[in-house]
Amino acid sequence: MIKTAFTCNALRAKHFFRVLPVWMFSPRSARHTQRCTQALSKYFGIEPEHVFLFGSARMGLYSLLVSGEAEGKDEVIVAGYTCVVVTNAIKYAGLQAVYIDVEEESLNIDQELLRKAITARTKAIVITHNFGITCEYIEEIKREYPDVMIIEDAAHTFGSLSKDGRLAGTIGDAAFFSLEFSKPLTTGMGGIVLVNDENLLKRLSVFYHELPYYPRFTGFRILASLKIHLFSSSRNSAFLKKWLAGALYVLGLLYKSPPGELQGERPQHYPVKLAPYFAFLLHQQLKEIQIINKKKAALCQTYLQSLDGIPGIHQYYKDTYNFVRYPILIDRSIPSDKVRAIKSEMKKAGIVSGDWFNDVVHPAGSLRYCYIDGSCPTGESVSERMINLPVSIHRQLKTRDLEKLRSIFIKHLGTT
Repeated sequence: MIKTAFTCNALRAKHFFRVLPVWMFSPRSARHTQRCTQALSKYFGIEPEHVFLFGSARMGLYSLLVSGEAEGKDEVIVAGYTCVVVTNAIKYAGLQAVYIDVEEESLNIDQELLRKAITARTKAIVITHNFGITCEYIEEIKREYPDVMIIEDAAHTFGSLSKDGRLAGTIGDAAFFSLEFSKPLTTGMGGIVLVNDENLLKRLSVFYHELPYYPRFTGFRILASLKIHLFSSSRNSAFLKKWLAGALYVLGLLYKSPPGELQGERPQHYPVKLAPYFAFLLHQQLKEIQIINKKKAALCQTYLQSLDGIPGIHQYYKDTYNFVRYPILIDRSIPSDKVRAIKSEMKKAGIVSGDWFNDVVHPAGSLRYCYIDGSCPTGESVSERMINLPVSIHRQLKTRDLEKLRSIFIKHLGTT
């Protein structure tokens, strides 16, 4: 039996069943969007007018870039350890992606390399909070380069705090959060954009209000696929996921990112606004966000304690981080065959390791827009040595699972 799951990290069955009448009877009701926007503004301490809901986070990033008065030869700096949908958004906006290597200690952009890479052509910097690990130098970069748009990639977190107590997403000129199936909060697909810069706010507002929603049938496919992910989050029903997803596929109802998008093809309905019924679903999770995050934090602390004293691994735990997955980095000195053996034994034990990020531009084999092999050696190396564990309110590892996990690491790495 598979004991781990990486989707529907905060979604409950009651949330899903509450959204169905909304989809059926009031799918375009603005009050659902307004309530959700107000809840987000309260959580982040910003005005509701500064909150935008998109059909996906990548669409939010794209919209920020095309609203930012950049031109075709202008550059957008990104981490050399990211997801292809981020760099595709840059491609669709007609801009050039520039990759900067990451720091192994934080998994975020190396700030000294970043400063050296900024030129007159740099129009935006996408600064990540990978896995929910807060990037701590955003304010400094804003002061030093006031003409460059600083965009926080907060897709991996919802609640991480900086060392001075500020929420990730409220520090840069703008930020985007993901609501995709595997993110901290989910509506199946979706994204949140926060805008902190007044000039950018005016331009994005004009662009945003002209956008359509996903077609209603697409929304139904997303909800149907989300139900499969939610249903399989139970230990007793996980084995049915493959068959249920297959049934949806045969019926033409399974929703996932189009294969062509991974190779840089711009999909249909890009960008769109988040439909009100998805906003309703997000609002249901926001009502319980403190409880949800508390449970996730307790799980991460359990991981920390369970793997304590094992040499050759690095844990990134801090009680101020809200993780999307719990990252464990294997030391460079450990042979790659041992890393593969650890993952293989975990799988046999039913503890499946997540694959983020399995390439410097995840997933492996996708379009590496503007990337040159070898230009981000740390990012390339980290992608080969990363193991991550689920951070979910569903199917949390039990004591015996954690004991088995520890024994697998000790078998290959020993103890201190």
